[in-house]
Amino acid sequence: MLRLAAIPALMMAMAAPAQAAPMCKADAVETRHHAVIGGRRIDYAACAGTLPVRNLKGEVRGRIFYTAYIVQGRKPRPLTFIWNGGPGADSRLLHFHALGPRVIAGGRLTDNPASPLAVSDLVFVDPVGTGFSRADTPDHSADFYGTRADIASVAGFVSDWRTTYKRTDAPLYLAGESFGTWRAAGVAEALVDAGTPVAGIALISGGIPLGDMPDRNLMRALSLDSRIATAHALGRLAPNTDRAKMLAEARQWGTQVYAPALAAPDALSPEQRAAVIAALARYQGMDPAIVDGKTLWVSPRQFRTALLANEKKVLDIFDMRRSGPEPDEAAENALALDYYRTTLGYREGSYAGIDAPAPDAGAKWQYDQSPITKESLARAMAGEGPPSPSQPWTLRAMEKAPKLRTWVAAGRFDSLNSCAGNEATVAALPKSVAARFVLRCYEGGHMMYEDDRETLRFGREFSAFLKRGA
Repeated sequence: MLRLAAIPALMMAMAAPAQAAPMCKADAVETRHHAVIGGRRIDYAACAGTLPVRNLKGEVRGRIFYTAYIVQGRKPRPLTFIWNGGPGADSRLLHFHALGPRVIAGGRLTDNPASPLAVSDLVFVDPVGTGFSRADTPDHSADFYGTRADIASVAGFVSDWRTTYKRTDAPLYLAGESFGTWRAAGVAEALVDAGTPVAGIALISGGIPLGDMPDRNLMRALSLDSRIATAHALGRLAPNTDRAKMLAEARQWGTQVYAPALAAPDALSPEQRAAVIAALARYQGMDPAIVDGKTLWVSPRQFRTALLANEKKVLDIFDMRRSGPEPDEAAENALALDYYRTTLGYREGSYAGIDAPAPDAGAKWQYDQSPITKESLARAMAGEGPPSPSQPWTLRAMEKAPKLRTWVAAGRFDSLNSCAGNEATVAALPKSVAARFVLRCYEGGHMMYEDDRETLRFGREFSAFLKRGA
């Protein structure tokens, strides 16, 4: 027989709502939140934690920090792992400016109406040496500061996370920005080789990792696309220039005239050479004297330094519409750190670049996926990408996994990428592979989602790509 004093307590216990079952695993900190995304309320759990990470020898030599957002569902939702690039960059840009359920806008955190959390669970990943992720000793950082080690460690992390969270049946997506596209493509191939199905990869502002360019002259010719758009935005083209018409004209001229001229400049007559230089000056809005009379090439670095030289300005490498000093990120850094510490309740460690020294991975990185040659290093110094080419991870992964799809995004004003170049690259692939690409071009820079006119479009189109895995 129950004591009378116990009856009220029993009734209270029966009336109390059931405690939500934990959704986070291992040593992650779990918090519950909601956000209005796509016009409807989404309830989700946030998991902030770390998992052990292994080097190329399979030895545990550190821990990777992740921020996961999980929505309870009746069937397996797609699962998307997201990272930025660098090398040596944490995931804050994509997390807080584009894809997270809450983003920084107007100096505060606010719901992200275009977050793909509406269609996919999200795991933001900070590679070793960035964010809260660390090697177990400073000496072991070198175990992860190289392209091959980076791909192996992140592939291992993805596999371990899926197993730990019992999500091996979820459609799997990998998304990377800039150098992170190499990581996404390389990890995709590594997982496919290990028997893990990959539904898709998203390559943001990093081109398409396919190894050394088969036709570098064509890619150089098609870079006029970004330069014309930049010169037009900065008022350097002839008055009343129709940008769309000039872009179409330059693409045809670049393919039919300029690319062959770059391939064999010595074969041109003086008149032909002068005509090419005059056309380049008109398309790029600059003095013909800037064009190298021998090679007929203006490197990305030369273009950025020459276009507004009379104003003593250098165009920004990531968004060529901009020039001048970098914005002060102190306020945003403070918001991000407070979000981790207060909103998510993560109290461990320190965050590289905010309350700890900035990462040193970029300065120490080993581009060991391909040899560094005198020519490849010269191209890198001129602003044409990393010091050695990628491997054809994307093509190999898509050939090995016939259902794998790839989403590619580029910003029109990015000095490091080309919308036209992406189109030409895909057009040259086998039809069975090319048909599985989705190409997007945005009126923005490297971080095209930071442009107010493109923020919602970027998130919605990325979400639409992931939704096909639902």
